[in-house]
Amino acid sequence: MSARPAAAIFALCITALLACGCAPAGVAPTLELREPDANALATTTADVAKALNGGGWPAPDWVRQFGDPQLDGLVAEAYAHNPDLQVAKARIHSAQAQLQQFSSLTGLSATAGATVSKARMPQTDSVANVSANGYDIPVQLFGDASQTPSSLFVGLDYQLDLWGRNKAATRGLLSLRDAARVDAEQVRLTLAVAIVTLYCELDHAYALRDLWVEKRDAGDQIAGALRERAARGIDNHYDAEEAAVRRNKLIAQIALADERIQLAQLQLGVLSGGGPERGLALTRPHPVNLADAPLPAQLPADLLGRRPDIVAARLRVEAAYAAIDGTRAEFYPDVNLVGFAGLLALTPGALFSRQALSGSIGPAVSLPIFDRKRLMAKLNGNTANADVAIGLYNKTVDAALGDVARTLVSLSTLDRLVAGERDAADAAQRSVSIAEERHRRGLLMQKDVNSVKLTLYDERAQLIDLLAQRRALRVALIGLLGGGFDKRTLPATPISRLNAAFPTYDGLTVTHFD
Repeated sequence: MSARPAAAIFALCITALLACGCAPAGVAPTLELREPDANALATTTADVAKALNGGGWPAPDWVRQFGDPQLDGLVAEAYAHNPDLQVAKARIHSAQAQLQQFSSLTGLSATAGATVSKARMPQTDSVANVSANGYDIPVQLFGDASQTPSSLFVGLDYQLDLWGRNKAATRGLLSLRDAARVDAEQVRLTLAVAIVTLYCELDHAYALRDLWVEKRDAGDQIAGALRERAARGIDNHYDAEEAAVRRNKLIAQIALADERIQLAQLQLGVLSGGGPERGLALTRPHPVNLADAPLPAQLPADLLGRRPDIVAARLRVEAAYAAIDGTRAEFYPDVNLVGFAGLLALTPGALFSRQALSGSIGPAVSLPIFDRKRLMAKLNGNTANADVAIGLYNKTVDAALGDVARTLVSLSTLDRLVAGERDAADAAQRSVSIAEERHRRGLLMQKDVNSVKLTLYDERAQLIDLLAQRRALRVALIGLLGGGFDKRTLPATPISRLNAAFPTYDGLTVTHFD
């Protein structure tokens, strides 16, 4: 080839590179990650923070701190057999497989092959004239029209990834894989909170049933005394009939408490992964200090990074940015290093001769000359997806702040209600003591003493309900604070489109009950 045509071809290639290898500027997500400051909850939680001063953040084994081995075993069973957690772990394996599949297609790849075929060579003008010393000598090309072409070859392809497309794709797949792992942590946390909440409800139902049975027995004494007084003509039958109505109501309340106990047991069996009747084998709960679950002294907004759902949402934002980087790299020429070596012959017998050796090596360049519109559409789509991921992250952060704030406000209200109800229950107990003392002195009838006792039972029931509500809110708050998950103990890299890698969280999804 002469120098002039070669230069023309080279100039044409350079022009194509300049025309195609130019990613569009100004295409970027329109939304930004909102990071709440440390005082985002300062006003809302001021009173609560003082009340919780001296507390700590939930530990990873926070369930154990309730001191009930039966509850610990139930949560451990759920971690091993609950279908939701099994699905979450399967998604981790799926994301890991996608990462491995992509990694196997990048970098250096090699293929090897061998072929043997039967072919009939063309016979038209099967004699070729070969010039030698000015004379044309006829040479027979193929003595036999049937030949057996054979080959052994090895092909190598190395992706140089000059523009970082493969690195961006790997970063995105790593982020999605890690997001799946953190999602599994969120499933674990949600599962543990649901089981502990139901377990507390079971304890609440048992406590109410005991109170209703005690109140029924006291009511039976009152009803017996009223019937006796009515039989003697001291009182009319109105009070006795009214006592019978109250007793029937108590029997109904006991039946409802039994139903609550059984329903809670069945649901606990379902959550444990052992089937509904697994819960029927549960004995009465014996939790310790459920109302004193560990809580933080202060709740700055930046510590909401302890929540797995926020961490997972942030990882998906990183994956969206990685997709943008990968699409931008596609605007530039794809340069690979391609090599070939092998043995080629028309007959198997000549395959291993020196003359059968062949090979080549050199760059392979592909140019997206007529693909710009498709790539622009893909880039716009990736940018929109990044806006979606950022919006979902901001929504997750806002929802987390709102949930924590509302729960703390409710806890503050319940603390005041519990304090007032304790005073009321104490006052009712003192009234019973006074009534019994007056009865011993003959100043008060027994039926009046029993009526005061019934008032005490009502106050105690109200107190039991309020304490159960506060305990449920504190368990919910443990979940809202991440249940011991803390991304600060993991390798951390800020979101940046320039990062070539993203941290992996190999320590996640390890059960706290191993």
